[in-house]
Amino acid sequence: MEQLTAPIVFNRHLTGDYWLLEVECPSMASALKPGQFVNIRIGDNLTPYLRRPFSVYRISEDRRRLQVAYKVIGEGTRLMKETLHAGGLCDLIGPLGQGFSLPEHAKRIAVVGRGIGIAALPTLVDEAARRGVQVYAYLSARTRDNLVAEDIFAEYGFAVHTHTDEENSQAKVTDPLVALSQELDFDAFYVCGSNRLAKAINEVASRQGVPAEIAMEQHMACGFGDCHGCVIPVTIERGKPETALREVCHYGPVFNTWEVIHA
Repeated sequence: MEQLTAPIVFNRHLTGDYWLLEVECPSMASALKPGQFVNIRIGDNLTPYLRRPFSVYRISEDRRRLQVAYKVIGEGTRLMKETLHAGGLCDLIGPLGQGFSLPEHAKRIAVVGRGIGIAALPTLVDEAARRGVQVYAYLSARTRDNLVAEDIFAEYGFAVHTHTDEENSQAKVTDPLVALSQELDFDAFYVCGSNRLAKAINEVASRQGVPAEIAMEQHMACGFGDCHGCVIPVTIERGKPETALREVCHYGPVFNTWEVIHA
């Protein structure tokens, strides 16, 4: 983990409500693992007072630059869009948190994402592709133009199933994956989104006896466990009722799905 002031390569519209920020930071980018995040300071004054945490969207092939995909939803992200320009500087801390774990001999995995949660997946997909792992993607969003990262999966020729709220369908984005899992074995499952998605994926993974991980979304302040402001209840031992409070920024943001699902 380090704090640095990184040159901004660009800050441009990505799709729908989302923007994409790229910064030059070789030491941070080279150390980052899929699923980890960075904490960005916005502006030189006290508004906003707290940094903003963002999943790293992608790392350049030479591992000198990293990208953050963000949705403009509040004062902080509005200022990011309006004040962070190419040629300027970005104050960030990272890499932070615990990332995804890809089984050593994995051949086939599935990833499921909803909304901005999808932004945590591309670094994992890039790593999987580098290792020759086949990826099946299931992406969901409110509208078609808010589906993020479809182009990244297309680069590798991976299968992508999408679902939007505009379709007025009772089907769920996980339905095709549940059906496919009846005839195809996977080595791991990954999800970024709601507890509903986590439960569905945990059930599929449990039936196949393979790991499943979820990147949790939580408001974070410090980003490294000192302020204790992002705690969630986590199951200590699989199959047991006992829980404990854990900081998402420190113990996560990636957890086993069974850790975060409670009756």
